[in-house]
Amino acid sequence: MAALRNVTPAAAGTEDLATVEAAYRKILRTIIGHSVFFVVCCVVAIVLRKMFRMPPALLTVAFFVALLLFGGDLIRFLNCRSRLRRLREQHDL
Repeated sequence: MAALRNVTPAAAGTEDLATVEAAYRKILRTIIGHSVFFVVCCVVAIVLRKMFRMPPALLTVAFFVALLLFGGDLIRFLNCRSRLRRLREQHDL
């Protein structure tokens, strides 16, 4: 059951390097999964656009929908990456 615990660190100052690294790896896997899903959606949109002679704006719509859906995870990733960099700098001192 310990493997299923939440590894996202709290905003408090009680975070340690191992917890933030685990959260970073978890968020990175999520971002990679979102990227694969986005590429698959773009390929499907290209195929559908050519099959049904849809306007080129279909890819733009797919991009904005993905940005809205995955924007929170992207911000969480960037925040965790900067927090990890800061903790590594403190740990090296």
